[in-house]
Amino acid sequence: MKKLLLLLAFFSIAQFTKAPKEGIKGQVFWISGNQMPGPGKSIPPNQGIAREIHIYKATNLKDVHQKDQFFYEIKTELVAKAWSSMDGSFKIKLYPGEYSVFTLEPSGLFANVIDQNGCIGCVVVQAKKYSWLAITIDYEAAY
Repeated sequence: MKKLLLLLAFFSIAQFTKAPKEGIKGQVFWISGNQMPGPGKSIPPNQGIAREIHIYKATNLKDVHQKDQFFYEIKTELVAKAWSSMDGSFKIKLYPGEYSVFTLEPSGLFANVIDQNGCIGCVVVQAKKYSWLAITIDYEAAY
């Protein structure tokens, strides 16, 4: 009888604590060197790369410290960490909401997109959808 009650309790809890069916997916790209077009020069295609991805609640410039192109001491909540595969592809389950996405680099966290409101690397996750995100790591590139 005790086992039956425990089993029923487990399935009741499992039913209410389902994992999210939405999140972000995409690819991380590494770009370096001279990217300026010129006569007889072709720009190589973006190359996917494995990186640790850090997801925070939506983070504004006022919520971080910044040195050069890197961020540290982020004051918003860290929601998830994940790795992209060797070709840069990733898929991370998240609940609906607005998030900031960074990659972990040797000099700190990196994101190179800031919207008009100062939100760093922002992406919106909608219910029952995966938002596509191309992350470009280009702090060693010249344009």
